[in-house]
Amino acid sequence: MISQLQSPRGIAFCIKGLAHYHQKHPSTEVEQLIRSLADKLVACYEANAEKGRWMWFEPYLTYDNSVLPESLVYAYQITQDERYKDIAHESFDFLLGEVFEDHQIRIISNQGWHIKDKVKYIYGEQLIDVAGTVIALNTFYHLFKEERYPRLKKEAFDWFLGNNHLHQIIYNPTTGGCYDGLEEHNINLNQGAESSVCYLLARVALA
Repeated sequence: MISQLQSPRGIAFCIKGLAHYHQKHPSTEVEQLIRSLADKLVACYEANAEKGRWMWFEPYLTYDNSVLPESLVYAYQITQDERYKDIAHESFDFLLGEVFEDHQIRIISNQGWHIKDKVKYIYGEQLIDVAGTVIALNTFYHLFKEERYPRLKKEAFDWFLGNNHLHQIIYNPTTGGCYDGLEEHNINLNQGAESSVCYLLARVALA
């Protein structure tokens, strides 16, 4: 049952899906389910956030982080609950501050994640995080109209094209696929379907 979900990312993806469904087929039942799920994310945020230090839903940043604040934008658009809008903006600001540096995106490392009050690992970047950030920046711009969002969206997308710490192209124009990740000294030369899908979703959001 969707209403029994506890995973923040599972909740976030369900909110996005339900919001798209509600836009085509509005119903009180779906809106109430969106609100119930969004309230769970709010509870996670209130349990873990520390003003000015750690404005996040969990005591760590792991993978596909952008979907958490982005889902609250969708929840706000359906319910007009200002709590969702405020937490979305506050948490996304925090995340952007953690992953953008010198006009380049540096995604949270999958070698140890970023645990609150611990040294942040670097290297080991996954395409799903880059694509998710591009998509979320697009969503946030439509609501908040902040001028920095299109610039950051372009900088994030350019990670695929070589704007990364190795200055290596991740998108393979010969095959139309994408390499699977960016490590400290090399790229992962495997070209999986998920990587291609991530690139294409980011490309659509950029356009």
